[in-house]
Amino acid sequence: MESNNSDSKKIYVAMIVILLLINGVAGYLLFKENKEKQIKIDEVTKLDADYKNLNTDFEAAKSEIDLYKGKNAQLDSILTERQAKIERYQSQLAQAQKQGKLNAEEIKKFKGYIAELQADNAKLQQQVSELTSKNQELDKNLTAEKQTTAALSEDKKNLSKKVELGSLLHIQNLKVEGIKKRNSGKEVVKANTKRVDYLKITFATGENKILESGQLSLYVRILNPKGETITVPQQGSGVLTLAESGTEVQYSKKIDTDWNKENKNLALEWSHDIAAAGTYTVEVYQAGYLLGKGAVTLK
Repeated sequence: MESNNSDSKKIYVAMIVILLLINGVAGYLLFKENKEKQIKIDEVTKLDADYKNLNTDFEAAKSEIDLYKGKNAQLDSILTERQAKIERYQSQLAQAQKQGKLNAEEIKKFKGYIAELQADNAKLQQQVSELTSKNQELDKNLTAEKQTTAALSEDKKNLSKKVELGSLLHIQNLKVEGIKKRNSGKEVVKANTKRVDYLKITFATGENKILESGQLSLYVRILNPKGETITVPQQGSGVLTLAESGTEVQYSKKIDTDWNKENKNLALEWSHDIAAAGTYTVEVYQAGYLLGKGAVTLK
């Protein structure tokens, strides 16, 4: 009887041990499975984070390239090609992610692409810096050249102005007289409009060695007592432009003479519209510059 009880206890203990072993193995297997699942989840999470970081790095590389655009046409062509290259990398990255092929090895490959792009962008930044410095130097030289050209142009203009002014006559003895011409041909100076046939305007040109020899035109304005220019188109009246202001004014008569750099005595007779009493003013111009003025008062 005691022997049977002993055997029963042994069997019971053996069953408990077996159950414990089964539970232990089941627990170990469950632990191992959970651990493998966690590792898998961690791997997926890391791959997803790597994917996002790679995309961020690619976008940053493209944005950096945008900063360099517009500096140089040749450089813009290189930048366009580089951006297209980045977009190809991004497309390959997205495809690997979609197809579940984005593993540690692929991540390493794309990180290599990023490192390559960053190195290229660093070189590009250096090139842009050198180009900017070169352009600044060119701009500086161009500005200096423009300033020099402007100064030379101003000097030339001033010299031309001096030559132009030096070519002006310094007329002398400008005289305006009322003349009555007798039948004998003798001219008599008169101051009464009823007895005046014409105004006689005389002056001497003086010498001028700067003014080139050749045809010389002088313009005479005769102003009536109201200050109006007396003009008769049939007598050659016209319009001249004043050199100082650019204003156009009428002139009464043009005197053309052969100039030979020596003093010449010139005379002009004017008989139109001189019936009104008052002061008649005469102005003589050369190339738009006023050379001298004279006047006569008629009663």
